[in-house]
Amino acid sequence: MAEDALDRKWTLREHLRELAYRIKMCLLWVAGCAVVAFIFREDLMGWLMAPLAPALGADPKLHFADPIEPFFTYMRLALHAGLFFAFPALLWHVWSFIGPGLRKRERRFVLGITIWGVVFFLAGVAFAYYLVFPYGFDWLLDFARTESSSSPFLQRLREGMAQGVGLAAPAAPSGGLVLQDTIMMDGYLRLMTSLMLAFGVMFELPLVVYWLAVSRVVSIRGLMGFFRYFVVIAFIVAAILTPPDVVTQIMLGVPLVLMYLASVGTAALVLWRRKPDR
Repeated sequence: MAEDALDRKWTLREHLRELAYRIKMCLLWVAGCAVVAFIFREDLMGWLMAPLAPALGADPKLHFADPIEPFFTYMRLALHAGLFFAFPALLWHVWSFIGPGLRKRERRFVLGITIWGVVFFLAGVAFAYYLVFPYGFDWLLDFARTESSSSPFLQRLREGMAQGVGLAAPAAPSGGLVLQDTIMMDGYLRLMTSLMLAFGVMFELPLVVYWLAVSRVVSIRGLMGFFRYFVVIAFIVAAILTPPDVVTQIMLGVPLVLMYLASVGTAALVLWRRKPDR
């Protein structure tokens, strides 16, 4: 299609035929990668469980609620992994379809944005997997295990409330409230995929800011004026995506702020070099 498209205009039927071919090839790639991922399903699940395993202790386990849960969980894992591993082929087919219709300058821009988009997305996933998840899961499980209705603070609170209404303080359960971690494999897979997707999308911020600036949708001065508001937004997003402790919020909030400044600076440099008198 690439060579012909440069020589003549394609009819609507030819475009639809080419689109159908590209869609078919993309589906075949996803199906093939999903089959391979299902064969190695236990290895993939083990890789996903690695950030959680240290927090669970010496014998980490995932549980399931009914007999069909493992099968459908592995099927969902295979589909997600199939999409991930087939992504380069999907990009190639999308590019092969839209590339010939673009000008040379537009091709370079779209290709650069696509490559850097993949890089930043993978960087966000790696940042979450290797830095945020291990610390976050350890903090969350430790918080759950240390909660107890027989803690001194809760015991004094119960006694004070009871004295206020003239009643005897209720007896605490023998041994206190015990919270036992029972991590379900389907819930854990959903949590991991949603969080990795969220972190990957958040790390696309530099590309969005760069595109807005280079396309002159927003001026550099406007982006810098918005910086103080962005700092607040970045840490609100960090508080939503990470466990409720200061360290993990800083681990996400600070990189987002630095990426914002870096992307604005890069866009300003590109626009400065494009000036006619340069």
